[in-house]
Amino acid sequence: MRFRGRHRIFKPRHPVFAGHPADGKMQIAVYQMQPGQSGRVIQILGGPLLINRLHSLGIRPGVRITKVSAMFMRGPVTLQIGRAQVAIGFGMARKILVEVE
Repeated sequence: MRFRGRHRIFKPRHPVFAGHPADGKMQIAVYQMQPGQSGRVIQILGGPLLINRLHSLGIRPGVRITKVSAMFMRGPVTLQIGRAQVAIGFGMARKILVEVE
């Protein structure tokens, strides 16, 4: 917990997304995907700088991505986007919400 003034602000360390919408497809964050698993980007939970950075890498809502690999203990995550592979940090990976296929 962090304190700002007299009010406490709770900031979760790792947001957990485990939705089960009516169409049967599961929504999770990229860091929760298994290597080889693919899905479509639904939402990017971040500010304009993060969104612009991910757009420049080709990660935007509606794009199909595949998780290639991830390192142990919050290391970088490698993604396949089309024919290109990009590596992003754990912090970025936990802010990308995907619908798993």
